[in-house]
Amino acid sequence: MKKSSRNVKRLLVISSNWHKLVVIFSVVAALLFISISAYAQMKKGISLPKEWRSYTHVKSMVIPDKSHGLYGFHHIYVNNTGLKTLIEGGEYPQRSIFVGVFYDVVTEKDGSIHQGKKLFYVLMIKDTRAKETGGWIYAAFDKDGKHIEKDVKKECYECHTAAKDSDYVFSKFIK
Repeated sequence: MKKSSRNVKRLLVISSNWHKLVVIFSVVAALLFISISAYAQMKKGISLPKEWRSYTHVKSMVIPDKSHGLYGFHHIYVNNTGLKTLIEGGEYPQRSIFVGVFYDVVTEKDGSIHQGKKLFYVLMIKDTRAKETGGWIYAAFDKDGKHIEKDVKKECYECHTAAKDSDYVFSKFIK
């Protein structure tokens, strides 16, 4: 009788541990699904802000090498939500937005260089739910404002990790 009683206890312990593992796995799977769904929903409605032209211009630069992935004249703008942090430093508040507009580089016969046709837009929106990309949603749009599919973790965030100390923002306020 004692051997049978011990076997029953072992089965109950095994059954109890198996049940705990199933519950833990189910909870982890549900949280993962919710996180992925929330991130997909965040990205789904992304569009270029209509009012971006009213944002403050904070930077211009040029990458003249056509083989570079960010070739062109860059003009960077920030909304009012992010402007104070850009000036003073620190972590950007939710809904801070940066818009970059890229233009072709045109070199004239006289050696002067100016911007040509619009090439594309880039966008960063501060959203702490975007944990895999440092709390920022990244997006790109063609010259007409249509969303361009990108692997933003690889093509945007990995580069921006070099600016982690300034909350992943390369632009600096120049007084």
